[in-house]
Amino acid sequence: MGAHDPRAGKPVIRGNNRAPMKSKSHYPLDTAFELFFSVKKAEGMRERTLADYQSHWRYFRDWLSESYDNITLGEITQTVLREYLIYMSNGRTKYDGVDNRRLEGETLSPTTVAIRLRTLKTMFNFWAKEQMIDINPILNLKPPKKDDDEIGAFTDEQLRLLLSMPDTRSYAGYRDKVLMMLLADTGLRINEALRLTTEHIDVKGRCVHLPAAMNKNRKPRIVPISSEVMRHVFDLVNENKAYFDTHHIFVSNYGEPLKADHFRKRLQQYGAKAGIEDQVRVSPHTFRHYFCKMYLLNGGDIFTLQRIVGHADIATTRKYIQMDDESVRIQHAQYTPLSRLGMSKIIKRR
Repeated sequence: MGAHDPRAGKPVIRGNNRAPMKSKSHYPLDTAFELFFSVKKAEGMRERTLADYQSHWRYFRDWLSESYDNITLGEITQTVLREYLIYMSNGRTKYDGVDNRRLEGETLSPTTVAIRLRTLKTMFNFWAKEQMIDINPILNLKPPKKDDDEIGAFTDEQLRLLLSMPDTRSYAGYRDKVLMMLLADTGLRINEALRLTTEHIDVKGRCVHLPAAMNKNRKPRIVPISSEVMRHVFDLVNENKAYFDTHHIFVSNYGEPLKADHFRKRLQQYGAKAGIEDQVRVSPHTFRHYFCKMYLLNGGDIFTLQRIVGHADIATTRKYIQMDDESVRIQHAQYTPLSRLGMSKIIKRR
């Protein structure tokens, strides 16, 4: 999603025809959010999380402004929140109002809706604990169900095509290819990869040491790297030293740390050039899906995978056990017990 997500057109349900239920608490919305935000900032929440709080609140606040006149915190009921949930799921246009990103007829994915609802739950739980609202309206509100096949990953052929697109004769092209290889080889999140410096790389141990501050769950972790990918990372570091005064691994043509949005745009260009943009979502996170899926398909155990990718909940890792029909056929052919018995030799036809 872009940083700015203004709405256009009419919301699903207008509030002019009926007013929400009144409450004893009449805290102004912005005052309530400012208190919540200042407390979370004082608690040491990550900058990325704080930024999500701000953007998710802005989306909700914009919708409220058009749907209800002068609504206060205590007047937000479960009905109001459910209307917003319906609006996000069905009543909006994806990237509406964002320059060059308007997609007609597309709504937010169930995952995005669930993330924004989770943010609102954090806020309303805080306000309820602070006794700023009489009743917590979000307690029994559930996110939309996700499709079983929602997790998309590259196929091996799609990844090969994508990796062949960058022009490695240029610095930017070689850097992009190394970054793609690293993401596919380790399952790192894009922000984790882009924050890597030379001090995080253990060449002899062939791994990355991620400190707690760089991890989503605030726990340090060690991420192994294959020898081939480590060699390319080492070569990129040496090239950086020759031209830039930086300790970052992935930098722009001017030596500044590479931005995630810039890489996403270049990745989409590679996907279009490879002709796979209509087959799979070409994004940095799809490399993470690819790594997780292929790790399990190749015989890796789920608990080791959880540690490598830094999932706080094993339930998140279990989602990658869901396989498509082709993957099931491949696994069956490889592991069926009869294949070890050599049935074609045992059964002889007359």
